[in-house]
Amino acid sequence: MVDAPLIQTKSDGPHPKVVATIKGVEVLEAPHLKPAILRRIRNGDYERPEVEFGLANLRPGDRILEMGAGAGIVGSVFAKNIRDIELRSFEANPDLIEHIRMIYAHNQLDAVALVTNRIVVTGQDQPDHMDFHVRTNFLGSRLSGENNEPEARRIRVATSHYDDITQDFPHNVLIMDIEGGELDFLTGADLSDVELVMLELHPNVYGAEGREQIFTLMQAKGFELDRTTSKGQVASFKRPERLKLKPDYSQISSGPTQQQSYDLDPQKALADGIITKKNAVLAKTPRSQGHQIAASVFDQHRNQVPEAICWLTHQKPATTLRSHPRRNRIRTLEGTWLFGGCFNPAFGHFLTETIARLWALDHISQPLDGVLFLPNYNDHENNAAEMFSNLSKVLDVDIKFKICDAFYRVDKLVIPPQGNGLGRLMLSCPEMRAFMKKHIRRDFEPTPHKKLYISRSGQFNKVGRIFLGEHTLETHLRDEGYTIFHPQDHSWEDQLRHYLSATHILGPDGSPFHLVNYTGRSDLSVGIIQRRPAHEANQMAQQGRLYGVSNAVVVSHLGRLWARSGDRRAAQAMVSEVQLAPLCEDLKSRGFISRKADWLNLSDAELKASLQSIADASNADYRRVSHINESLTDFPMLANPDRPTVFM
Repeated sequence: MVDAPLIQTKSDGPHPKVVATIKGVEVLEAPHLKPAILRRIRNGDYERPEVEFGLANLRPGDRILEMGAGAGIVGSVFAKNIRDIELRSFEANPDLIEHIRMIYAHNQLDAVALVTNRIVVTGQDQPDHMDFHVRTNFLGSRLSGENNEPEARRIRVATSHYDDITQDFPHNVLIMDIEGGELDFLTGADLSDVELVMLELHPNVYGAEGREQIFTLMQAKGFELDRTTSKGQVASFKRPERLKLKPDYSQISSGPTQQQSYDLDPQKALADGIITKKNAVLAKTPRSQGHQIAASVFDQHRNQVPEAICWLTHQKPATTLRSHPRRNRIRTLEGTWLFGGCFNPAFGHFLTETIARLWALDHISQPLDGVLFLPNYNDHENNAAEMFSNLSKVLDVDIKFKICDAFYRVDKLVIPPQGNGLGRLMLSCPEMRAFMKKHIRRDFEPTPHKKLYISRSGQFNKVGRIFLGEHTLETHLRDEGYTIFHPQDHSWEDQLRHYLSATHILGPDGSPFHLVNYTGRSDLSVGIIQRRPAHEANQMAQQGRLYGVSNAVVVSHLGRLWARSGDRRAAQAMVSEVQLAPLCEDLKSRGFISRKADWLNLSDAELKASLQSIADASNADYRRVSHINESLTDFPMLANPDRPTVFM
């Protein structure tokens, strides 16, 4: 083990040749910049979220402390492109220091950027030196801990305490990429004078629990997550005052107004965000269709209106930027119209995305000529009238709609923020929840069915949408007095009539629960059975509680998982085992079934028989997987060409 030298002097040696350029920074040849890394730099993919979100968030005059300088490229980009900033970098790997200093000097940044070979520590009684593992990939070196690379070199690196650094270099911005050390650092860090923290998370080091600890720590220290400049493992935390500064989206590759995410706080009112645009243009690319379409709303100056971007989930837009249409192709639409977003005819998407801006009808005093929608699919004429007719039968609001399948210039377009959606967006804004509570119909003749099980075993019996054991579960629930309810066989108003009449509703997570939750019934017990390892069940239960279904719970007893051979991602056609024995005990404890119930898990033989029928229908093998993102592309679809095989 070798003590690392404290390298702080500027290199006077000759500079190597320039091998790449990124955001105006010339990158010099260095042994740690392997061909694959150079390709990413030249393509603009190197540390893209860190670079783009940093450029979007930083402001002239910022004083930046960077922990984990790496190759020195990211810090150089900031120093090169943001005027009047000061950058103090700390890097634990001594092999990188001279190269970082050279890139600073070559790009004439050494007057504002300085790098030091130290490990920054917080807390009390910290050692003067710490062990550090230098890996073959220098950029992935890290502090001591789990290290699976046998040839890694262990060295000792001097430490500097963060409090001392803060006194010497007061700063308002902290940037961290320290390969998993951020959790320990933040636990003891005094960030009183910092207003922006940008960091890369490393849950592979400290797990999902450690990741959540970081979010809790930052909240306790007075920071909020800025979701618009956070993506994947890159997170931007800001003080409330800094959060008011809108990021510069022109720095982000997806476009000047095509933000990266949509942050909907279920407790934050959106009515003040309603805007009106005169002579707005709605443009959807005619051949574009699907869950994500090329469509934009433009103001009278031909600028895209960011408030009209539609979102599937908080990180996935339903509309992507397109160009302004030619003037001679635009039709004129007189009057004042409400922008409704996307029209998606699928039941669950309609009940979450299509109605996501209708809450504004209760907050607009001026007369409206109707609501305008951009179509997700080009065959909308076959189903739009039916879907809005169905909506009028469960809500006491008659929507005069128009599907914009051509380019339209609208005299006056009222654009409310999106108040609902999928994923975490299904929690809805307060106005959306109030709108549904006010307008949902409750004047139906009650049904005699007090206990419902919303089944997916009928029309929903498709690969990737079912779980193993549902037919057996239905048999058990019939014995408990439950009606097995197939919503696709009932009209919308009959579905709502059943949900308003029941006292207990069970079922696997799925779109029917949106209508259940919209009833807002505090006297209803809802149990959502998790059918696959994803977030939907918990989000649907939370949606129910926010809408007023106070006893909405998740019952999660997943066992083994199988997926189709050859699939790039296991989630495409995943089949889960729901363990009936623990499910039975859970439902008994929550009052959904009687105490005498005694269910058994499916045997391996029963599971294999069910899986075999799925494999036969898919004409593909099924194999065990451990998570939804696992890839099965290394396996052929059929190991035995004569018949699909189930691998238990």
